[in-house]
Amino acid sequence: MPHEEPTALPVAARDEFDMYGVQLDLGDWSYALDDTQVVYGPGWSPFHRHVQRIEQHPADPLLTRRTDTGRTECAAVRISPDIEFRSWRNEYVVLRPFGRRTRAELRLNTTGRGPGATTRRVTIEIDLRTRQAAIPDRCPKELREQAEVKATRILDFLTVARSERRRGAEAPAAVLHPGLRRGGQTAG
Repeated sequence: MPHEEPTALPVAARDEFDMYGVQLDLGDWSYALDDTQVVYGPGWSPFHRHVQRIEQHPADPLLTRRTDTGRTECAAVRISPDIEFRSWRNEYVVLRPFGRRTRAELRLNTTGRGPGATTRRVTIEIDLRTRQAAIPDRCPKELREQAEVKATRILDFLTVARSERRRGAEAPAAVLHPGLRRGGQTAG
């Protein structure tokens, strides 16, 4: 991951309708890692992936295979609400690390109940050094509380992951989505 300073936090100019989108109340849920092949590694962002190289397969020179290099690199990861497994569509969030900062594009609900969901894309930024979240000034007032709650939950998620890593864990367990833990799916 490059360690360059990211640009200003974007806010979409208009809402988007998603006929398969879900409308999730803020309720009492947390974010969980909804991604696989993730390990802990050094640096501000705890999440890494193994670096692999493609090489010729020893049994058949016409085939190739992926081989671990023994290194890891900082990686973007996907998180989702921990209350249901893989049904979120517009509630998935990808965390993208930039040095000590992590960016997350949220799709904030702009409609009430009914089929589908209308959302507005708003990008927030978490500073892992200061443990603060930045929400763009252009975020609509009616969406600010939703953005603040989700930003706080992302910060909490990252804090738990960094703490687990500090305690010596090689891979995420405490922050892993219940549906990905040993034993499989969760009750929905």
